[in-house]
Amino acid sequence: MALKKRLSLIAVAVVAGATATVAASSPARADSVTAGQAWRVVQQYTGVWTSPPTTLTNGETTDAPLLGNGDIGVAVGGSISNQTLYLGKNDFFSGSSHAIRPLGRIALIAPALAGSSYRVVQDIAHAEVRGTYALGSQTLNTVSWVDANSGLVVTSFTLTGGAALSIGIALQNGSGGAPSTSTTGNDLDADVAADTGTGSDPHARIAARTIGQSQSISGNRITLTIQPGGTSTLVAGIVSSIDSASWQAGADALVSGLAQADVGIRNTAHRSWWQTYWSRSYVEIPDNAVEKSWYGSLYLLACVSRSGKTAPGLWGNWITGNMNWNGDFHTNYNYETPFYAALSTNHVTQMAAYDRPVLDWQSAGQSLAAQNGFTGVLYPVGLSPKGTSADMNLHNQKSNAANLASDMVMRYEYTHDTGYANTVYPWLKQAGLFWQNYLTFDSVRNRYVITNDAPHEDQSYPQTNSGMSLGLVHLLFQGLIDMSTALNQDTTTRATWQNIAAHLSGLPTMTLNGATILRETEAGSDFINDGNDIDAQAIYPGSLIGLDSDATQLQTARNTIGALTNAWHGGNAPATFYAAAARVGYNPGTILSNLDNEATAQSFANMAVHHNGGGIENLNVTTSGLDEMLMQSFQNDIKVFADWPANTSAKFGDLLAYGNFLISSSRAGNAVQYIRAVSQNGGNFTFTNPWPANVEVYRNGTDTGTVSGSKITLSTAANDTLDLAPAGTSLATIQGALTQPLSGTSGGGSSSAFSSGFEPGDPTPSWTDTVDTAAGGQSGVTGICCGLSAPEAAVRSGETAHSGGSALMYSGSGQGGGNTHAYLKTYDLSGSPLAIGTGRTLSYWIYPQSNATSAWVSAGSNNSTCVAVDLAFTDGSTLRDSGALDQHGNRAHPAFQCGHLTLDAWNLVSVNLATDNADKQVNRILIGYDHPNATGGYRGYIDDLTLS
Repeated sequence: MALKKRLSLIAVAVVAGATATVAASSPARADSVTAGQAWRVVQQYTGVWTSPPTTLTNGETTDAPLLGNGDIGVAVGGSISNQTLYLGKNDFFSGSSHAIRPLGRIALIAPALAGSSYRVVQDIAHAEVRGTYALGSQTLNTVSWVDANSGLVVTSFTLTGGAALSIGIALQNGSGGAPSTSTTGNDLDADVAADTGTGSDPHARIAARTIGQSQSISGNRITLTIQPGGTSTLVAGIVSSIDSASWQAGADALVSGLAQADVGIRNTAHRSWWQTYWSRSYVEIPDNAVEKSWYGSLYLLACVSRSGKTAPGLWGNWITGNMNWNGDFHTNYNYETPFYAALSTNHVTQMAAYDRPVLDWQSAGQSLAAQNGFTGVLYPVGLSPKGTSADMNLHNQKSNAANLASDMVMRYEYTHDTGYANTVYPWLKQAGLFWQNYLTFDSVRNRYVITNDAPHEDQSYPQTNSGMSLGLVHLLFQGLIDMSTALNQDTTTRATWQNIAAHLSGLPTMTLNGATILRETEAGSDFINDGNDIDAQAIYPGSLIGLDSDATQLQTARNTIGALTNAWHGGNAPATFYAAAARVGYNPGTILSNLDNEATAQSFANMAVHHNGGGIENLNVTTSGLDEMLMQSFQNDIKVFADWPANTSAKFGDLLAYGNFLISSSRAGNAVQYIRAVSQNGGNFTFTNPWPANVEVYRNGTDTGTVSGSKITLSTAANDTLDLAPAGTSLATIQGALTQPLSGTSGGGSSSAFSSGFEPGDPTPSWTDTVDTAAGGQSGVTGICCGLSAPEAAVRSGETAHSGGSALMYSGSGQGGGNTHAYLKTYDLSGSPLAIGTGRTLSYWIYPQSNATSAWVSAGSNNSTCVAVDLAFTDGSTLRDSGALDQHGNRAHPAFQCGHLTLDAWNLVSVNLATDNADKQVNRILIGYDHPNATGGYRGYIDDLTLS
């Protein structure tokens, strides 16, 4: 069909650079440093609650502490007087409603601790949730985890002080009611079912018992009596009828006969699994909030997805009630997106569960296509397990199967795994067959056209050439071409695919506010800035435009990103929008600033990024968003720090690139220090040269000389390791840089980082409660109470901490007057002053107290927020007077922090020191209070202080 309306079109192009080719040699070992770096960084990050979660059963993302093993998920809700462990399982889909259902609950009921304090920590490094509940002289500590290697859910209890404590442990069904129960020896068994439990509704058993202390069983409740100084452990085995036909006996077998020593052995193996998981890659950047979100997203990914298990639906396995949209596999982007997070992060094994629901629906997809007069496969919006569908609506969208194919194609392009290709290739051919016959050929313009395919749900005819679908269909055919070539199959059909890929319509454009942007369709929907990113999905995941595209394409793409102002934090966009922005080189400072907002304002303490309508799809916000800034490879040209801010250091290890290369690199300021590439499959390694001159090449530890060019290709054999750096760099220098923490310093002074969480083993403060008379002194400030005559700055343990058990407490009392301030010194670095250089960042967490948490602070006072970490430099100047700003644009001066910190909560403050103090060296670290004319007490805590 000839199309009469002429639109501006964008074609796919690659800019060729100067290329040098070097021959391969013998294989060598892969990078062994990443595991240590990753373990060092991830242990810094926890989620902390000082009051119970409040978003528990609204059918979407919960704000509760979260646990999981890729099959079973647990959300921890409520105070310890009536705490609930919400149990979910990926396979608990009702056969009658095709909706995922909550499996059950375990209620922990300690009425004697009603009114206790509440502190719960989600430790992502070890996949454990720890609770501390104190009332009077009595403290109960709990540790909960979902065994990484079995269907075992564990909670241990340790009691100190007071009298014996009775804890009720009630087994409940998914709605909180009493299930059918029985006993097997010392076990209490509860049998639960999804929906009515008839037909193909799955069943499961929760088999529970306690180890240590004394227990009794009545009805659906175990009563545990624990003595002061005693410890007891609750073990609950969970097996579903999907797991095993012998699901009841299987659950009992998990817990019967377990001794405390057995639980300890299981916990060791559990922790080992997680440490191995973390060993696969790492990132380290100055923005700790974004860095934490990257690790937090990977934690949640491992919690919800596992090889050999049912894939997670929209909300993962944290199923606390009736979930919105049935919690199904929504095919028009939601189901696909969380699995993208596994690719560049080198966690491909977490994708293993993805394909089964898609492949299981193939025959139904062929039937649906035939019913509508098409060939190949046609997929609806809502799949559910075992070849069923939760929602058969097409919404006038033909792109669902192409969307589903994107994960398969991208997985192959990243891994070049022909074994995997053999598994999915037959299905992909069916998806391709649909488009081979659905596309129409415009002979006048020599192009293939997509007709009547809505980018948004339920848009009416015509909707021609949806840019989103053009990207996805091109990606599908490119994958078919590459897989058929690797598998040496379908040579004739491959020529058809190549012809379609080469002649698929270009992306339509339009003019908006004087700038050319991508249009949603050629005819139909034009530009909608509603919190979706349809206009940018041809970039990611469609992969049609990148930094190797021509300048006009890139500018159009960047204009589009800039126009989609509501996509940064929209309901449906963030999961793919950040990666798209990075892929086309959009302003990296803007991307990072918005990622910081996602990691803070748009995230719960459990590190789940949440938006209305978006569940585990948001695991891809920070992971792929940040990875595409640090390293890009989708145009078969590896670029390190592809879209990274100037004068900003960063470091990463073993990110996965197209072609199955593991890439590690580090940048200090603007200088890339090295690239390490481990070739897992062999083949040509092509990279953009980040250095202005020749490149020294070490292959498997041997110097092979230098190469040059703006784009360089090195041939490799499987397991080759290439170490690359500016000409003349020694291998020892590269290897030394690989093992170092992130450092962006230059010039004199110490280049190492400073970090303290005020824990045993961390640097001990050089001074306690000591005014710095040389860098501000004290005026109009006395002690806060209790006979104290002066302000305080001292380490406290067992009170309030951001992580661990200790933090630096500050306090004092303003006496009025226009010069009310107190600057106390904590750390002395004068023996080896810390150089700021071009990439140093100060970050710390601060918890300013109100009258609600400290009686010595007046009601309504914000005095406690007028505090900041300050630095005294070797030249006599201070950070506070340098004009430096924090990540929110507030002066890094205690007087300018007033009112900008949230009381009774942990606030992250991050300051890029290089902006105003690049040539300076840190002599002392101070804690400053500055609030002119203030009266009354101030108090709070500072923790996790770093200069990195």
